[in-house]
Amino acid sequence: MILDRYIGKNILLISLLALFSLVAIFSFFSLVDQLDDTGQGNYGVLEAIQYVLLTIPRLSYELFPIATVIGSMAALGMLANSSELAVIRTSGVSRIQLAVSLIKTGLIFVVISMLIGEVIAPISEQAAQQKRSVALTKQIALKTKNGFWSRDGDSYINIRKILPGDRVEEIYIYDFDEDHQLISSIRAKHAEYDQDRWILHDIMKTEISEQQVTSNHYETAEWEALLNPEVIEMVTIKPRYLSIHGLINYINYLKANNQSSKLYVQAFWSKIVNPFAIIAMILLAICVVKCEARPVGLGQRVFIGALIGVSFHLVNQVTGHLGIVYGIPSFISVTLPTILVLSYIAYSLVKEY
Repeated sequence: MILDRYIGKNILLISLLALFSLVAIFSFFSLVDQLDDTGQGNYGVLEAIQYVLLTIPRLSYELFPIATVIGSMAALGMLANSSELAVIRTSGVSRIQLAVSLIKTGLIFVVISMLIGEVIAPISEQAAQQKRSVALTKQIALKTKNGFWSRDGDSYINIRKILPGDRVEEIYIYDFDEDHQLISSIRAKHAEYDQDRWILHDIMKTEISEQQVTSNHYETAEWEALLNPEVIEMVTIKPRYLSIHGLINYINYLKANNQSSKLYVQAFWSKIVNPFAIIAMILLAICVVKCEARPVGLGQRVFIGALIGVSFHLVNQVTGHLGIVYGIPSFISVTLPTILVLSYIAYSLVKEY
């Protein structure tokens, strides 16, 4: 128990410091990138800073595995350099017992990571994208389970299906007068964006007045609105930023409407495997850090940890995308890197006996 607390405290402090440093670096580059958009619409420096601050929870969640491997490498490295690790081993503590201590610390990281990834990040990311979109385009836009919503003057627009190539399906347009009374509604089966305007197809238009309600059908019609595909893309949250609950609901919605859910299934399995990836990154330190006679510098430990973490992240991205391209089930392509790392760790620990 004392050993668990001692090792855990060191790993926790260094990992959080590494996470803070990584988030600061990535946030700085994100701010530099956002400053290129200042001057468009109402998007200024303050709006750019606000956007970057709101994306910090998402960044923290994504960088957690990298921070944990840096923290565990540095913490165990410091123990090895001061000969404390050698004393721990010679006192009868096996590598497996040491691994159990690291797993207990890893569970703390898992809880923190899930709290950020499932509760805080989805809300803050939604707010970040929406505020940025409104500032850049001066349009109110929102992406919900029931599709994309936007306001264009006195008109409210709902688009149920967003397809590649600037195509949308199931478009609903509601027009209101100055007294906020509904005066007309339009339902179009599909539309495409061409030369700064939308072309609606298979349209049913209903006009409402005090005397009567009339409905007319049109094959095609032009719809000139401020809304454009860039606005839709800006407020559409990337699948990997949604919570597990949000992903499950959206996957079921897409399947019910015969739409592709591959990206969302991939994101779902990425969320499921993330806690195991954090544990794997912490345990890797046992396989890498040895009780060398010649001390290894802390900077070298941090560099190796960062290299391992970034490489693992890139391999995860590559295998996930290859799975989509070649039709490999997501639970295989997404979990494979973590399974391989955990298998290597298990082999390394068992080999001691």
